[in-house]
Amino acid sequence: MNTFKNNVDTTNNNINDESKGEMIVFVAAKGGVGKTVISVNTAVTMAMKGYSTCIIDGDFQFGDVNIALDMQPKLTISDMVGDVESLNNEVISNYIQQHESGVKILSAPLKPEYAELITPKAIEVICDKLLEQNKFLIVDLGTGLTEHNINFIEKADKVFVITDLEMTTLKNTKIMLKTLKSLEISGKVKVIVNRADMESVIKFKDVREILGIENLIYISNNFKIVSKSLNIGIPFVINKPKEKITNEIINLVYEITEYKKSHKRGRRRKKSSTGFFKKSK
Repeated sequence: MNTFKNNVDTTNNNINDESKGEMIVFVAAKGGVGKTVISVNTAVTMAMKGYSTCIIDGDFQFGDVNIALDMQPKLTISDMVGDVESLNNEVISNYIQQHESGVKILSAPLKPEYAELITPKAIEVICDKLLEQNKFLIVDLGTGLTEHNINFIEKADKVFVITDLEMTTLKNTKIMLKTLKSLEISGKVKVIVNRADMESVIKFKDVREILGIENLIYISNNFKIVSKSLNIGIPFVINKPKEKITNEIINLVYEITEYKKSHKRGRRRKKSSTGFFKKSK
């Protein structure tokens, strides 16, 4: 684990900033595209960089975040709903598990039918409380645009839509992107092409034309490492720090964290400028 820490720049993180955290959502239009692998490794990387990070398993029926981290939940988000009116730091700590990497986990319900217990109001309150406690809140959503997913997406600061080079996945991804545009939230959406160098009739360069998007995020294909990572419950960013795919996740984290810093600086400049003109009156 120390090897990984040495591979990540931890300078100038401004970790003690008291501002509200940022909510990052990962979603896909089709299952099996590696969404959970990317979201979990992103969350672990953030935690190991020193950012307080929590990941919610937002696939309330068939979530796999705990499998990816080799952790067995005792209490889950469906249990937390019962305390949603009295949530504070002490109460929240009863439902949160912490991985050895430092990332905190709020698990999906243990049974699919428990998903019905989680209301939009509960999602709002739980996310707000976790954002008060953490620099970053990562949400690994289930597939598609369910009511729960849309609630999370609308609340998020940034949304990453995961796709790959399969035609059926790209078709569904294009429909999802059009839907998000109609909901007027496409401005905070970015597309990650996972397994972007896999053997396929469709190539990475073709995805730009198919989806009508220029700026795509590239994650390479490494089935052996990713599959083993899931099977043993150890994120590859921990035990495979020199792999290309690990560096791509680190670059993704850098993009997310620098985005937050740049927007914060922009807000400060705007506030400072406004104050100056007010004083001049």
